[in-house]
Amino acid sequence: MFNKLAQLFSASDAPTETDEQHLSQLAATALLIELCRADNTVDAVEIAEVISIAQSTFGLNEQEAQKLLDDAQQKNDEATSLFEFTEIINKQFDKAAKYQLIKNIWQVAYADKKIDQHEDHLIRKVADLIYVGHSDFIRAKHEMLAEQE
Repeated sequence: MFNKLAQLFSASDAPTETDEQHLSQLAATALLIELCRADNTVDAVEIAEVISIAQSTFGLNEQEAQKLLDDAQQKNDEATSLFEFTEIINKQFDKAAKYQLIKNIWQVAYADKKIDQHEDHLIRKVADLIYVGHSDFIRAKHEMLAEQE
């Protein structure tokens, strides 16, 4: 199943380590994009936050982060479910990276200084799909809010 997903996201038949890294970055960014769309309004401030997170988390420059964002938006448009992305996250991310992803998703949700109920619901769903426990889900939210003050 993973190989099938890798082929969906990659043009090459045999994914290299760089391809798998890009694939995981693409999957994580697609989840951030999904969060931007959760409240039916995609704010420029949320998109800017996604680019900022891509730069700081993946060590990308602004142009690379913008390209990743564009690719993630396209993959998000083509996706039929979150599972296409969360399966990649489960295979590629360790527990700490999954926790950081949930914290990053909270950060995007709060970029407009409010967390919509649809955003909250989506973050809960993603946390469940990538096996981040409820206590870590809540801790990530509180840590993100404390950092914003």
